[in-house]
Amino acid sequence: MSLILLFLKYQKKYLRILVLGILLTIIINIMNISLLIFSGILLTSVFMFHNNTIEYNYIIPSIIIRILSLFKTIIKYCEKIIKHNNTLYILSNLRILIFKKIFPLHPCDISHIYHHEILHLFITDIENIDILYLQVLVPIINVIFIILMILIILLIIHYLLAIIFVLCLCIPLILYIIYFYKKNKINSFTNMIVKKQFYLIIYNFLLYQKEYKIFEDIVKVCKKINFLQKQWDIQNAIQHSSNIKSYIILFTLININFLFIIIISKILFLKHMVSISFIVSLFLCINILNHVILDINNIINKIHYILLSIQNVFKIFKKKPTVTFVKHTFFFKRFISLKIINLSFYYPTNTIQTKILKNISLMITYKKKIAITGHNGCGKSTLLMLLTRAWDPTIGNIYLNNCNLKNISLYMLRKQISIVPQKTDILNDTLMNNLLLNNQNNNNINKKFLIKILYCVGLKKLLENNTQGLHMLLGENGRLLSGGELRKLAIARILLQNSNLILLDEPTTSLDKYSCKNILQMLFTKFKNKTMIFVTHDINILKKMDYIYYIDNGSIKAQGSYLDLLKQKQYY
Repeated sequence: MSLILLFLKYQKKYLRILVLGILLTIIINIMNISLLIFSGILLTSVFMFHNNTIEYNYIIPSIIIRILSLFKTIIKYCEKIIKHNNTLYILSNLRILIFKKIFPLHPCDISHIYHHEILHLFITDIENIDILYLQVLVPIINVIFIILMILIILLIIHYLLAIIFVLCLCIPLILYIIYFYKKNKINSFTNMIVKKQFYLIIYNFLLYQKEYKIFEDIVKVCKKINFLQKQWDIQNAIQHSSNIKSYIILFTLININFLFIIIISKILFLKHMVSISFIVSLFLCINILNHVILDINNIINKIHYILLSIQNVFKIFKKKPTVTFVKHTFFFKRFISLKIINLSFYYPTNTIQTKILKNISLMITYKKKIAITGHNGCGKSTLLMLLTRAWDPTIGNIYLNNCNLKNISLYMLRKQISIVPQKTDILNDTLMNNLLLNNQNNNNINKKFLIKILYCVGLKKLLENNTQGLHMLLGENGRLLSGGELRKLAIARILLQNSNLILLDEPTTSLDKYSCKNILQMLFTKFKNKTMIFVTHDINILKKMDYIYYIDNGSIKAQGSYLDLLKQKQYY
């Protein structure tokens, strides 16, 4: 029920169109039943009234039936358009809604979700929801409405026929649905688990095939893939067997019901309790019902996959971002100070809440060059990410120009702070778009300026070795960059952004000595009047710092200039 309410909440724009589509489906069913009743009466009237005129036998019935058929066809055409438009609107809107939900959640709220699961969500789950309206909702409405219509007709003809219909079809049909619904629930759930495991191993293989090949683990991966493929085949065979049994039972129920109604109708007709025209009309209606009821088998087979997909989608919808930004903007002309007071932090996804950072307090002023150093895993990079509000501190506060980071808008925060992260990612896009990122529509940045920046960071060869220049494709569809080139690209991005506070997480990693020297010289020249915070182990960088914080086990153990820390000879 909660899923239905959430669905209506996010799709309320299209609720009227959905209701209109359902109403048209009901009207078409009424038209079908009406056509069959009129056809039965008109076809048998010649025998009842012994009227042998051609006008009565052929022309009048044909005109009436053709008019009704034409009207039904027009409504059917409108219904088809509305149904397909509904599906198109809902699905396109659903993808946009999911994107809107995912963007504020990343990285702190969905870091535990695999990338392949998000891809599965956008492809398989939404495709499953695609058939919800056309192949589940509409057929269910058809079945319920036609059963009710036929039940009313049977009550009008004779109550005994209605009792037979309920006992031989309606009650067994309810029991059939309950039994196979429960049975298919287990099969569908198991099938989805095997499918996800299969997708995960394929995803990992495609993503990390170099590592698998280097460490000669391909044989094990192939064994896992073969094992999961067999498991999937077994589950599909079980599902297929269940579908066949389900279809046979449903077909048997339909025919038993039809047989009993024929027998009772014959008895009632012989006793002159019903007319032949009503019986013919009834048989035509039941024939339509039989075709519609067979759709129940298809509905039961698909309903659990659809429900699981809906659950996956609404897991994202139900999530609320733990980091939220204010809409109003504080305008900062320049950076004055960064203050951290009694900051402690643990990752919210951890089941064991071990503090990564403990009681961190520091003060950084304008133009200062600060380094944070310490052993691997001590919390240096986490502290840097807290400054960008990838997460919020568990305890304590961060102040930028005496304003709490939580009271600064996302736009202004990104304007004030640039970061070279520990890991640099590239888009499957052009070199120019990989540089510009959110500034792709900025007409003030010309190509000559971009080329100049690439030369500054030492990516001259990247331009010279291709004929496409800035339009060269990078990533999976184009050129892959080395570790050093990725670092240079990340530094080029912060040069373009030109913020007041520069955060650099191991900026010289993967760089050779010559590149390292040039990059550092360029950084200290370009950002001479900027505040810079380095996370580094590089002695060459540490020597140039105004102040150094040494972190161990999440706490600041020592602080001071490079020479002061050498004299202490305790931690540094």
